[in-house]
Amino acid sequence: MNINNKTQKFVAKALESILVIGYILFEELVWNIFAKPIFSYIKSLVVLEPLKQKFLTMHRYLLLTVFIGILVLAESMGLLAGLWFLEGYFISGILVYVLKIPVAAFTFWLFDLTKAQLMTFAWLEIAYEWIMGMIDKLLNSAIHVYIRNRIMVIRQKMQLIMGQYFGKVGFVASIKSHYKVFKPYLARFLKN
Repeated sequence: MNINNKTQKFVAKALESILVIGYILFEELVWNIFAKPIFSYIKSLVVLEPLKQKFLTMHRYLLLTVFIGILVLAESMGLLAGLWFLEGYFISGILVYVLKIPVAAFTFWLFDLTKAQLMTFAWLEIAYEWIMGMIDKLLNSAIHVYIRNRIMVIRQKMQLIMGQYFGKVGFVASIKSHYKVFKPYLARFLKN
């Protein structure tokens, strides 16, 4: 095996590792903690019933335009956040990314709601299937399986430690109960 092949394989594995780690971080931090609860909340809003009906009865070209507009807005916010973060404007970058999350969740909701109509566009269906195929390939890669297994072991150890120190009630409940105990002392201390 010559040096070029070794270099190419090394670069390919490094890129695959970066993609897997990025995907896992996104899934664990952004999706599970922020976007998924917002997505679930949006799906449950009764106020959106008339809007749901509007989207479901909307002409498919208008629907596509609305969907792509919202998607472009969400992705532009992500790019802007990344650029600001790279330029050293950390707070601005984080703020824009946090604002992007509800827009992206709304986009997921709209896609989930109108998927049948949107998939009538052959090019969109092909793009969607290609993206899902790439994600599936990434999720089934050896590096993803290895990293995911390591994360699960670490998570189980953390849950065990949290259980030992905070009991079954959990960390937040433990902090609240400690606060209630120390609140009178804190109030007296702050009065003086």
